[in-house]
Amino acid sequence: MKWNLNKIEFLYPPDNFPGSFANEKMQIKHKALQEEKINAILKDLSASEDPLTAMQALNNLDHIQFLRNNIEEFKKHTCLEETVLKLYCRKNSAFSSEGIDDIWHNLFLKCDAKRFYSLGSSSPKEKITAFRGSIAGVREGFCWTINRKKVDWFLERWSDKEQGGGTVFSTIISSSDILIYFKDTESGELIVTPQFLKTAQIETV
Repeated sequence: MKWNLNKIEFLYPPDNFPGSFANEKMQIKHKALQEEKINAILKDLSASEDPLTAMQALNNLDHIQFLRNNIEEFKKHTCLEETVLKLYCRKNSAFSSEGIDDIWHNLFLKCDAKRFYSLGSSSPKEKITAFRGSIAGVREGFCWTINRKKVDWFLERWSDKEQGGGTVFSTIISSSDILIYFKDTESGELIVTPQFLKTAQIETV
């Protein structure tokens, strides 16, 4: 299978040691080892018929770029939504995401909303109060929580602004504005639609 590998880095530290060895033989050996590792990755990619398997051959830091490069193949194999969700949740939560990211905004828009929603649970109410926090004071973000205990924990933790602090925000979210709701998680988290954030009324707690 021929995949679009545009902007794929393949190797990251320590494999892509950015400097050079003063010893010429060591430098030649290093370059040979890099080439060997890249060729092994390329071999795995060419042998993979589905995008999820192919993506796993790459370093985690290349996964989002690979998804963006080959998004039509992910759609074709009906695994776009689960892949976007997995990659988003890898580093984002109601208290770690930092504002609207254009990459996620565009990926969410390319997902089938019904299929994406089906990967989670039904919204508990037609309208719910949700919260998110930000150390940098960024009001907008895709991931929110309805777990008030977790909110109170962060409010106490961030109460001392001299220690860095952080801000917790709240908003009212309708079920139609929810991309997915995670009922079974301790945090009670949900992801909102990109459209919701355009008009969301967000307040400081």
